[in-house]
Amino acid sequence: MEEQFLEKGDFVRIDGINAVVVGTDEDDNIPEDHIAVFFGSEIAKRESEGGEGNDRPLVWIVPIDLCEDGLEPEYREE
Repeated sequence: MEEQFLEKGDFVRIDGINAVVVGTDEDDNIPEDHIAVFFGSEIAKRESEGGEGNDRPLVWIVPIDLCEDGLEPEYREE
């Protein structure tokens, strides 16, 4: 098995798109040399503002080879 260099919570880029690692090949249902990533949710109106919020998160399982180092995040406060 190839050395695992990505951990849950790491930011990565896949084809120029930011994603967060949410699963590794050490987890059930993730094949060897793959990771699970979350690209984020579509903009939705908050329930507290009368909206319906978001659907459940969509997570993609991709080969590690497609991943590039992630960018440092920009932090904001609400």
